[in-house]
Amino acid sequence: MATPRDSVGNGDGAHGVNRSIGRRCAAASLTLLFVSCEPKTKYEVTILEAGASTRFPLVTGFAEYVELPGDRNELHLTLAGYPASCEKWIPPKAGESALTVVIVTPAEVKPTATSYPWSGIPKGDEPLKAAYSLPKAETGPRSRLFEPGGVVTLSAVELDPHGTVKGTLAYEYAGDADHPATRIDGGFEVKMCRFALAAH
Repeated sequence: MATPRDSVGNGDGAHGVNRSIGRRCAAASLTLLFVSCEPKTKYEVTILEAGASTRFPLVTGFAEYVELPGDRNELHLTLAGYPASCEKWIPPKAGESALTVVIVTPAEVKPTATSYPWSGIPKGDEPLKAAYSLPKAETGPRSRLFEPGGVVTLSAVELDPHGTVKGTLAYEYAGDADHPATRIDGGFEVKMCRFALAAH
């Protein structure tokens, strides 16, 4: 499962969630620029699952962007209800929650202000043709990926070391006999804290 230190790789025949940004960046000779992350407190994130609700204020939020030449681009968003860090993944303690969203675009398409659906992970043995997003919730020691449904909509994207990413969450799954209904709502405005461009 993806963390803010992971990239959405091609492991096990899918654009999976197991390879770290650091290893892939080094292999691709990428240039990393680290900048400070600014916490935001005026936004909230709500996660509904099987009638249970988890709501937390956005205490810490940041974005990470990496280009993987010839493969894809990834914009990682971390929205935490506790003091998190861009330098290393700090998992939530009991009673704390976070949501990570990975937006994946084809190599020739940079993330921009538009909507990115969570429509399922594409087949790993085929070139990535369409962008998608992948939400993951962290609640205490529990991690949760969600059945496909809904979108993250970016209203502002500044792809530079001091840029800002702003948007809204609207993920929803109606449920079926095997999976409960889920919904993720909320808004965010976060600063870029890690920025990796392909070397030219």
